[in-house]
Amino acid sequence: MGKLQGQRLPVQQQQNNDGVASRTFCERCSFAFSRIGLQFSFKCSAVLLLSVAVFLSSLFWILPRTDKLSGFDAKEGIKQAATTQAYFRLEKPVSDIVPHITRLEYDISEEIAIPYMKVSVLSVQEAGVANQTNVIFGFLPDPVDSSSTPVSLSLLKSALLELYLRDTNLTLTYSIFGQPSSFEVLKCPGGITMMPDHIPFWGLSDILFNFTLHSSIDEIRENFTALKEQLIVGLRLSHNEDVFLQISNEVGSTKDPPVIVEASVYSDHGSLQPQRLKQLAQIIMGSVPTSNLGLDNSVFGKVKQVNLSSFLNRTVHAVPPTLPPAPTPAPAPASNDPLWPSPSPSPAVSSSPSPACGKEPSSSPSPIADPPSPVTNSGPPLSSSGIAASPSSHAPAYPPKLSPRLKLSPGPSPQMSSSMTSSSSSFAPGFSFKELCLFWLLGLAVLHILGWTW
Repeated sequence: MGKLQGQRLPVQQQQNNDGVASRTFCERCSFAFSRIGLQFSFKCSAVLLLSVAVFLSSLFWILPRTDKLSGFDAKEGIKQAATTQAYFRLEKPVSDIVPHITRLEYDISEEIAIPYMKVSVLSVQEAGVANQTNVIFGFLPDPVDSSSTPVSLSLLKSALLELYLRDTNLTLTYSIFGQPSSFEVLKCPGGITMMPDHIPFWGLSDILFNFTLHSSIDEIRENFTALKEQLIVGLRLSHNEDVFLQISNEVGSTKDPPVIVEASVYSDHGSLQPQRLKQLAQIIMGSVPTSNLGLDNSVFGKVKQVNLSSFLNRTVHAVPPTLPPAPTPAPAPASNDPLWPSPSPSPAVSSSPSPACGKEPSSSPSPIADPPSPVTNSGPPLSSSGIAASPSSHAPAYPPKLSPRLKLSPGPSPQMSSSMTSSSSSFAPGFSFKELCLFWLLGLAVLHILGWTW
């Protein structure tokens, strides 16, 4: 027993020594920390901890990262300056696109070259699908502190719409970016207007009405055939009438609602008549609350803000033109009017050659009437008084009018002219008074000469 107890004594002594050593170390540590606490205040401790945190952050920032690049975003100022933006998708991972952003901007500029404007890539992000990347790019004025001209904006809008309607034919460096797809216009100043239908060969007709749908241009383009067919039924168009549609978005986006649909109705026979336009106006305004213009609510939603165009309003409310009153016929002159001549021919002048002398009547003009002017139609000969004489068998149903060429100059009395005319006509019908006098004088001269010879 005594031997065993002797063997246990060193173990206990060692344990006692360890306890004394540990207590001595703890006392020294506490003394050291207490000395540190006395030397440094709380403010100094806070500064020290902050410095260590900054050092560690800088260390991790400087060290190269082994993970893949997550994407790219341009500065906020550049995004706000790009008032026109578009989007497309690449069949490449983000890590393959981000290192070549400068090349991507160059390729887009080569495809869409607009004067005084430059391309800037605004965002390159994962598409949510493996190995696909969404790219958003915009157009900035060149130089940046200037403003875009209306001509440049119009050219840019036309180029973007062409790419959209062809579902992108954008050509990029294929070895780096592959083939782009899903082209969209995100925004454009002044909005955009799409014409998915073919323009009629005689040109665009006047817009008759417009309405608003809570759909995007993409959705309307996808269901355009159904929209047109349902609208034709809703407007009750005939077989020779058709509708032409234009789709607009005020923001200039092809993927965001709403859209404004502008409709024109035309006929194969030409422009619509005013009465037909009035019927269409009544159908349009009457079918909105009841039949939704014939459109399916589940596809296109409810029709809102239906407005008739100013052209249709003017046609519907136009006052029909009033016809002028018919002119009243002038009363026929009385038959006993002394200035209205008798239709019977005058015996003083004959249109046939003289049977006694076999000569034609003299072509010298009458001393009363002016020389006849050329006319386009042939008529009866004029009498000595300047009045058209016609045979009694062809007498017109109404009395002939006086000749406008008649001159009311003074002359011999009616009794003298009638006696002279009757005497001359009995001697040699068809000769005038002067000719008879000359003939009489010639006869006297002949008798006088014969008398001298005898």
